[in-house]
Amino acid sequence: MIDFRYHLVSIIAIFFALAAGIVLGAGPLSDTIDDTLTDQTSDLREDNRRLREQLELANEEHAYQEAFVQDLTPGLVSDRLDGERVAIIALPGFDEDVVDEVREALERAGAQAELTVNIDPTWTDPESEPVLDQLATDLVSSGTELGGGTGFDRGATVLAAALLNPSAVNGEPEAAASTVDTTVVTAYAEAGLIHLEQDASTAPTLAVAVAGPVSGEDAEERLSRLATLTVELDASSDGLVVGGPPATAEGGLLAVIRSGDIGDDVSTVDVADLPTGRVAVVFALAEQLRGDAGHYGIVGATDGALAQLPDPESSGGDGGGNGPTGDGGDADDGGDADEDDEGDEGDDADEDPDPSDDADED
Repeated sequence: MIDFRYHLVSIIAIFFALAAGIVLGAGPLSDTIDDTLTDQTSDLREDNRRLREQLELANEEHAYQEAFVQDLTPGLVSDRLDGERVAIIALPGFDEDVVDEVREALERAGAQAELTVNIDPTWTDPESEPVLDQLATDLVSSGTELGGGTGFDRGATVLAAALLNPSAVNGEPEAAASTVDTTVVTAYAEAGLIHLEQDASTAPTLAVAVAGPVSGEDAEERLSRLATLTVELDASSDGLVVGGPPATAEGGLLAVIRSGDIGDDVSTVDVADLPTGRVAVVFALAEQLRGDAGHYGIVGATDGALAQLPDPESSGGDGGGNGPTGDGGDADDGGDADEDDEGDEGDDADEDPDPSDDADED
């Protein structure tokens, strides 16, 4: 049985250990611990200061690069889309600033970007399929063929045909410009499926769709329905480019387009939220006009930063000469004239009779 003396000894031992710890902590170990903590704190402060400086420098470099590209954009995109009519289709999750900046880039390229349509997020709701199917059945025009797909397919077909009109079909001469089918557009808007932000009377021949992130448990199904819409927009136009931030290429609409057959016809740009990306959108749309498609940006396997296009045709001369005196050919002609004048003067001098000979004969 444990008696009181055992408890007393245990308590005394605890106090001795406590006293030893206090003595050591306040004595020989104190300076070592303090110095170690001071050094570690100093190192952490220095690392933090250095990281802040690096972050500030990176932000300044990024801001400079954006400003640099922004200043160069007019010259880079000038006349790339001269006179082309382009519709902007804002898809669910779009960034309004990106839409505005894409429109500005298109206009700087010479395009008319007067039509902007926002696709409401409810477009991809399962409950919207019968509504879209009924609208398609009621509003399909005589020149549009409805396939046997889902209501989403049929609804997308009718809307795309109402908004867009290709300028040429199967190599035929350019067709006369048609007008936007306001009856269809109004019906879709009244159903809450689209919102008309900017109107245009003449139907565009090209389109740029601005995508945003789509989330939720049914995101895959919703993205599939949006992909169907892009297919119909491309089929009803001379070309379509889908742009968005990098997230849309990591698991969003751009990823769906690039991974399937849609990517053979539809171009994508996954940095449309950057000034460089807006330039890439213009170049990709110009590439679509040539009948080609590509995928540009920073996510996954892309075709580069932007489409490779020939320089716009210059209106310069035939290259005969560009010296300060004007055309080189004119300068040569002047030189020949001088030589001819000198030759003529010499001939005249030879033909004139010598006056001294006349005097001798007299």
